Amino acid sequence: MNRRLALLGLSALVLAPQALAQELRPRTSEAATLVTLEGADRAAALARVNAALNGVRALQGRFVQTSPGGSRATGTFYLQRPGKLRFQYDPPATLLIVSDGSVVAMRDTAMRTTERTPLRSTPLHLILGENINLERNARVIRVSRGGEWTVVTARDRTGEMDGALSLHFDAQDQLRSWDVTDATGARTRVTLSDVIQPASLDRNLFRLEDMLPNRPRR
Repeated sequence: MNRRLALLGLSALVLAPQALAQELRPRTSEAATLVTLEGADRAAALARVNAALNGVRALQGRFVQTSPGGSRATGTFYLQRPGKLRFQYDPPATLLIVSDGSVVAMRDTAMRTTERTPLRSTPLHLILGENINLERNARVIRVSRGGEWTVVTARDRTGEMDGALSLHFDAQDQLRSWDVTDATGARTRVTLSDVIQPASLDRNLFRLEDMLPNRPRR
């Protein structure tokens, strides 16, 4: 999996490097129930989810990350638009991912390593931008609906990142999970829970100063 793509799937490469060689295909039940939207229905669905994403300024809650091999990691997340994010993994995972608004840093405290990547070079900017427009900022390849769920599947418009990103929105058009699928079909899913919208978040959550220095990857 491309490392930049993994930053939105979060840290699949670090948590389960061997599992990425395994192929995880969409669940049959999911594929059977999703109906592709076209024309006005597609445009309306995109407009709703764009409006919902733009309406969020701060979020916090819990997350579960499921790797292609089925292993799971949990943690706490904090999000503040524009540009700021913190994914703090529960032990025994040793990972911390922080975006300060311009740079995304992924730190492994056990290995004492930190990787830094410009935010604009990761799919995270699709949900952290000042003005979110999925159709403009990504190559949307499918908009579908199944029951109460709307799913937007997109690829990187620049071609720098392989694979695809599927964002899952609930009946209120709130983002509740996403899948990152690499070029081999291996899929990592991140599911959010216990989500609240605080009035504000501590700015220290998004500081990179204490993380090990490293030059951004281009």
